[in-house]
Amino acid sequence: MKFRPWYRAWPETAGFIFGIAWVPLMPRSVIMSLSRGIGRLGFKFAKELREVALTNLTLAFGEDLTQEEKEAIARKCFQHFALLVLDIIWFSFRCKPRMEGWIQWDDSTAPMYKDEAQIQLTAHYGNWETLGQSYALRGQPIFSVAAPLKNRSADKIFIHLRQKTGQTIIPQQGAARRLLQGLKKKHKLAVLLDQNTKPKDGGVFVDFMGLPVPVSSAPAALAVKTTATICTVMAVPDDKGVYTVRVYDTFKPDLEAEDPVQALTQRMTDSVVKVIRDNPAYWCWMYKRWRLVPETEDLTRYPFYARYVEPGDFKAR
Repeated sequence: MKFRPWYRAWPETAGFIFGIAWVPLMPRSVIMSLSRGIGRLGFKFAKELREVALTNLTLAFGEDLTQEEKEAIARKCFQHFALLVLDIIWFSFRCKPRMEGWIQWDDSTAPMYKDEAQIQLTAHYGNWETLGQSYALRGQPIFSVAAPLKNRSADKIFIHLRQKTGQTIIPQQGAARRLLQGLKKKHKLAVLLDQNTKPKDGGVFVDFMGLPVPVSSAPAALAVKTTATICTVMAVPDDKGVYTVRVYDTFKPDLEAEDPVQALTQRMTDSVVKVIRDNPAYWCWMYKRWRLVPETEDLTRYPFYARYVEPGDFKAR
């Protein structure tokens, strides 16, 4: 990974520290108003991100949504992402009273508290960061893998905030052994499954809203090896900024499948896609999810930003 040069990293870090200084002082109503304003500005001026979001919505929903409906969803997506960033900071101070007051746990989350190995499946949907913090605050042994930020100074601060309530963040490099050990101890592993993972990094192609995309096979491989339960869980805010955590799906690996890891990776992806389709405004549509295309597919079916998988994207033999 290429890290930020100092002349870009220092201003970013200074801005982050400035945000840490003033965001926690704001009442919840101001945080909500600020996130809406920032989101509206982002939708208006971040032209490339807006184009990616609208293109992705067209790919996913086609003519089922009008252009006005797609724009409304994309605008709300920008606003929600602004809220996510503000809340990473806001909930990291006075953690306990704020999380107890602004995060509700639905009755459907009861399976998350079983004494068993679990993979808690989430996505760039709702607030995945605060979800992990709040779950750890409730005394649960949760851990997750984090890729480093390009800004190393900001990365250290960010990891500190994420671990304040007891969540364990494991560096991406050399994580497999620690993840396996954790699951064998009946800990809970939180995973984001909706990211582009190249084949050389363990990605396998599965269907995502009608087109093949690469998804990490590591969570499925760990679940097959440990027979861990998979819980699809998301935290979604209402208009006042109160999050509700729900479990949308619970299932086990099919060890009788011809390829249990491939089958489970597809099953996990389908579970996430259902949540996104049912309420699309809370997914990160600005992400280039359909960026890597298998050589066997027609590139014209994919968005403008897509490219074929290159030889260097595969493991050397």
